[in-house]
Order: sequence, then C-alpha cells, then structure tokens
Amino acid sequence: MATDTAKMLEEHKKAVERIQEQVKYFHDNKKHFRVYHGSTSSTRPMVFQRDAIVDTSDMGRLFPVDKETMTVKAEPKVPMDVLAAHCLKEGVIPKIVMEFKGITVGGGFSGFSGESSMYRYGLFNNTVSDIEIVLGDGSLETASRTHNADLLEHAAGSLGTFGIVTLLTVELIPAKRYVQVDIRMVDDVSTAHDMFEEAVNDEAIHFIDGVYFRKGCVVVMYGRFVDKPPAQSDVLKKMQVHWFADTIEGILQAKKPTRENPHSIYMNVTDYLFRYDHGAFWGGKLAFMHFHVPQNRLTRRLADPFLDSRTCYHALHKSGLAAEYVVQDFGIPASNVNEFIKFVNDTLPELQIFLAPCMKPRDIGLTSRFHPRVAEIADQRLFAVGVYGRGPRDPKAFYDLNRKLELRSAELLGAKLLYARTYYTEDEFWTIYDKDIYLEMRKKYKAEGLPTIYDKLKADMGTGAGKRRPVRGILETIWDKATGNKEYLLKK
Repeated sequence: MATDTAKMLEEHKKAVERIQEQVKYFHDNKKHFRVYHGSTSSTRPMVFQRDAIVDTSDMGRLFPVDKETMTVKAEPKVPMDVLAAHCLKEGVIPKIVMEFKGITVGGGFSGFSGESSMYRYGLFNNTVSDIEIVLGDGSLETASRTHNADLLEHAAGSLGTFGIVTLLTVELIPAKRYVQVDIRMVDDVSTAHDMFEEAVNDEAIHFIDGVYFRKGCVVVMYGRFVDKPPAQSDVLKKMQVHWFADTIEGILQAKKPTRENPHSIYMNVTDYLFRYDHGAFWGGKLAFMHFHVPQNRLTRRLADPFLDSRTCYHALHKSGLAAEYVVQDFGIPASNVNEFIKFVNDTLPELQIFLAPCMKPRDIGLTSRFHPRVAEIADQRLFAVGVYGRGPRDPKAFYDLNRKLELRSAELLGAKLLYARTYYTEDEFWTIYDKDIYLEMRKKYKAEGLPTIYDKLKADMGTGAGKRRPVRGILETIWDKATGNKEYLLKK
C-alpha cells in the first residue's frame, strides 16, 4: 500500500507540473484558456477549443483513507460514486455526498453543492479542510483553515476563477450499511419547515430532505443509519431506487403516512446516497412525457441503462433540451422560503421541488461573498430549493421564466447555484455577489488573468451550443455510450 501511495504521489506531482506549465504558457502569452474536465454536471451549454484548454481530465487519483484524521485526499476529477465506494470499504463516508454519481470532488468544491446532511455539515466545500491549487500565473499554492484561509474560502464556489484545484482533503464520518428513511406527508411547506427545524436537533437523525410534489402534497423524509433492516425484503429493490420519487409518491398514496404515523423504508447506504441519480431526480419521467412514450414496467426497464445522471447530462447537452427544461437550485432564507415556493408554484405549476435545510450563511462562509444585505439573514437557516420541471418551448418565454425565478430569489435575499444556466445581466449579478471583495481576492492570489465568474457564465451563454435537436441528440448519446466516447464537450 505504501508503494502504491508513493507511486500515486509521484504521478500526481508530474500531472501538477504539466498543468503548471500549461497555465504559465497562457499567462505569459496573455491568452485566455478554459479548464477542461472531460465531462460536466452543469446545464450551461459549453464548447471547448482544443488549443485553448488546460486539460485536467486525467486528475482522478484517490488516496487511501486516513482513519486517524478521518480524511481522504482526492484529485478533482474523482466522482462521487468512486469516492463513496472507496470510503465505504473502510466503514466511512464523506460528510456530504452529492446525489449524482458523476459530480466530481473538484466540481463539488468549485460550485456550491450540498445534500441532505448539509444542515449538519454545511456545503461540500465546508467539509474540504485543505486544497492544493495552481494559481493564474502557474505557481503552486496550498490553502487550509489556518494557512491562506481566505483563499480556501473564496476559491470555493468560484467556478475555478481563482485557479485550478489539483488536490483536496475531504472530511469523513463513520457510516453503517443501511439507512432507514421515515416518510411523512404534510399539506404545506410551512409545516414541513417546522418539522425540519424539529429534526435538526435530533442526534439520531442524520439526513433530512423533502419533495414538494404539488400543492397540498409535501413529503418530509428523515434518514438514520442502521446496522440492518427488520428483514431483507424491506430493502428497496433496484427499480424502486431508480424511480425513487415515484416510489415515494406511491407510498404516499398507498400508506398515507402522517406527521404522527410515519412509514419507514430501508436502503443500503449507496442506494440512499444516489437515490436521485437515476433520471436526475424526476427527469426520467419527464423524458418519457417529452417523447410521448408510455411509462410501464417494460419501457422503464428498456430505458433504464440510459437514465443514469451521467447519460442524462450527456443527452441534455447533445439534444439542446436544456433550453426548455428548468433546472435551477436556490438557497433561500427560512423567513422567505414559503413565499418563494408559492411564487415558483404559481409561475411554473408543472414541476416538483426538492427541499432540504442547510446551515446559516454566517456558519458556512457566505457573508463575505454576497452583497451586504445578506447580513440581514446571516443568522437564519438557509433552505435548498431545487426547481426542476418542463418550461415553455418558446425561447423568449423560457428566458423570461428563468429570469423571473432568479430575480424573485434575489428579492427574497436568496441566491442560485451557478452550475445552471444564468440569465442575470452583469449589473444584476454584481448586486447579488460582492464584486469588490471578489476582485480584491483575485488580485491577492494572482487570478486577474483568468475570467471572472460572470465572464465565464456569459461565455457559456454565447457558445452557440444547445441548439434543439432532441431525437438526433438522444441517438448520438446512445452511440457515444455504446462506443465509450466521453469527449462530447470538445469541439471537433
């Protein structure tokens, strides 16, 4: 094991030196470049030019779990499913595991990411104790909570605009083999909110989330680690996990669980962590509706190999359907979450919403990143509100709809995660994010030659990618999957 680790460290060192040389070349020649990861869990349309990229697609090394420090070191390209499997062999998991298997460690850090344990641990970047990063001039730097702490804080969620993170230390917690999920149905978001607040104080509960299916139907779910289920037959089967949202909705209809009388289901830990991966939440159901394919046991099984989140994102980019499906995540303060969900429901009635409590902005390092008005809600709990549904096909109507969601969240002192398409004007964007602090930090850490966050978002809006071609795009995705082609983002 020591020999293997030493070999990986040597390989890592050489890979970092190659990245440093490439970055220095672009810096010295005053040329712009993009970081190419090989795949994406972003819905922003993007195309990469081969002569204008720094390629990090081979940065997928994963080092042994350190049980003494309860951490594991990973390169940025390590995906969540590989990370989770690696850690579970040692009886541990990362504090935060994002729900899509293909989300990478670097992507989770560079974009604000969380899941149903974030009420306890914050966002994924809050569980990264230190990083190694190639700065904009090609120099190598490290950052931790005690060394360059401001760089660790500001590089998180910055979409790589402070440099290229090449190694991350991820914090771990003990895990058991199974998760018991207690399901309750309530009528309104206010009740769900109150239940979330009660549950965060229960040490036996480890995961908290919910789904707003429609007006009058909200499910609240608490998850806790258990050694084994009452019986193996109680554990969800493969297709029940793959269609998790439908499985839960079926339980609501059949069992009618209440706040006082919940219904429990059991899942192995891996299935729980990635319960929303297949179909990308409820995107699989939307895909059947889009192509007018009946949903039954046969059609679901036939489509099953192509509905993992990696393939769904591949298809989304190939088909251009991101231009008519709303995929947005927001962080909304507790005092305004009910109003925001009511607005979403009135604006986009054909949707479902993912809900989960997070920590307070002050506790997860957001107060130094956003407009000073965020100080007004710095000590309120944030709620993750994931808005996913079919929007209008007309491009202007789709654009207007997304702008309404973005601007309403800003009015309610919330913010959206930037993995998705962004419709802010530049002035609007910098009234939400604190431009002065951001630019000051970029100057300090030699990132001024890199694009700003807004530059990057704006560039992705103008790539020319994302033209609507649903049938051809789906067929190309199937062909790419069959032939193993993963470089669908690189321009030929």
